[in-house]
Amino acid sequence: TAQLQEDMRRDAPLAAPEEMRARTSVLMELQRLVLQWIYEVSIKEGMDEDTAKAAGAKIFTFGSYRLGLISPGSDIDALCVAPKHISREAFFQDLVPKLQASPEISDLSPVPDAYVPIIKLKLSGVDIDLLFARLNMPQVPENLESLNDDDLLKNLDDRTVRSLNGCRVADHILALVPDAERFRDTLRLVKIWAKRRGIYSNVLGFFGGITWAILVARVCQLYPYYASSALVKRFFKVYDRWNWKNPVVICPIRENPNVAGLMAFKIWNPKQYPQDRMHLMPIITPAFPSMNSTHNVTETTQRIILDEFSRAGKVTEQVEQSGAEWKDVYRALPFFSMHKYYLHIEVLGKTHSVFLRWLGWVESKLRHLVRHLERIPSVQVRPWPNHVEFKDPEWPHATAAFMGLTIAKRTGPGQQGNTVDLRQPVTQFVEIINSWQDRSDLAGEVDMRVRHVARRDLPDYVPEDGPKPRKRKAAAAPSAPEAPGAAEDAAAAPPPAATPAAPPRQAQAA
Repeated sequence: TAQLQEDMRRDAPLAAPEEMRARTSVLMELQRLVLQWIYEVSIKEGMDEDTAKAAGAKIFTFGSYRLGLISPGSDIDALCVAPKHISREAFFQDLVPKLQASPEISDLSPVPDAYVPIIKLKLSGVDIDLLFARLNMPQVPENLESLNDDDLLKNLDDRTVRSLNGCRVADHILALVPDAERFRDTLRLVKIWAKRRGIYSNVLGFFGGITWAILVARVCQLYPYYASSALVKRFFKVYDRWNWKNPVVICPIRENPNVAGLMAFKIWNPKQYPQDRMHLMPIITPAFPSMNSTHNVTETTQRIILDEFSRAGKVTEQVEQSGAEWKDVYRALPFFSMHKYYLHIEVLGKTHSVFLRWLGWVESKLRHLVRHLERIPSVQVRPWPNHVEFKDPEWPHATAAFMGLTIAKRTGPGQQGNTVDLRQPVTQFVEIINSWQDRSDLAGEVDMRVRHVARRDLPDYVPEDGPKPRKRKAAAAPSAPEAPGAAEDAAAAPPPAATPAAPPRQAQAA
């Protein structure tokens, strides 16, 4: 455990005390701005001065910040809790201009139409994701320390419940683990492992932060007296052998209570809901109403996650026998040197605010591209959640996403190469992207390019992560944007040479 903690201090350091104090100050300033806004809206709605001052509001944190795993430069997930006369419309229409007027705030980007409506901002250099929840109470008291009382959810709409869920889940996890410090130490390694191995992304169909926390919490419950190093080893063994027909839960799933205002909420229940039976790796949130945190998992991402559990389990056994070190468990996956072919998706925007909305839309649809590619029998796809920012001469904001493609060789007599047509899945994906409701209003403000490339043709901004540098072809004259084409297996290429050529190779969102 001492060696593990030393490695974590080196490879996954926590924020220094002075940075933590700065973050506390940032949250206090956000609280001050929010209280001012609440007062102004209350006066505008006809309240007298004393009532408007007493209306109150509270900033709660959730995610890694609430769980106590704050790394240098990481963002803060925060929730603004307001009284019942403050609407979500006021949050976006009145608070946003107030925040824009603050000299301490930059990179402000409201996303009111998101699944969980959010304001992204930077306050004194700290990134904050701010959610909003209106409670059914005339005032938010200063001594409201927790949102765990289920009665607070009575008659709230689904968006508000989703906004409250992060805080409630984080508090439940901390209350349900036998030892918070060992839980944090174990989660710290699991998170760096998941990020470096490319399986940390809820939106892409892997697991997000709250899912990894629930998995670690369950292992802590099963082995309450284990040291953190033993918990890490047990973590990989447990989930490598887990029967995924059974959900992972850290407390009993609470059924719908026979209480007015709470009966309408949907609770994960595969016996009642056919779609819940389709979930491949159910991991259930502990707070009412219980939800599956992994409904985005596909067959492809499940296969990748299970392979990584198995690999990590074997490496931790070697650590136990002094045949490996802890850093070998979370050694970065050499993604950009392990595939012959890649799908390369460039997301482009003219302004920061518009670009963030556009990127969020494209990211939320990438898993549909994975599903379309899964249907091609000879193709295995490896989505990569770690996007790469790059410079583009025409677009101030540019990020690239990648998916590795493994194309099976033909096995019939006399067959060597294998050509795969990517036109249909890529075209379907582009059509989904172009269905964005703001697309026509932002013509010329955003764009997306999709192409397939051989490893040697990956752009220069892609990191070199293999033992040998990529062999690059001589530069060719740039071609005009074209429709998506075919990828071809070059592993056993018949003469002349089977490289991804002939068919056109690039598609653009219209």
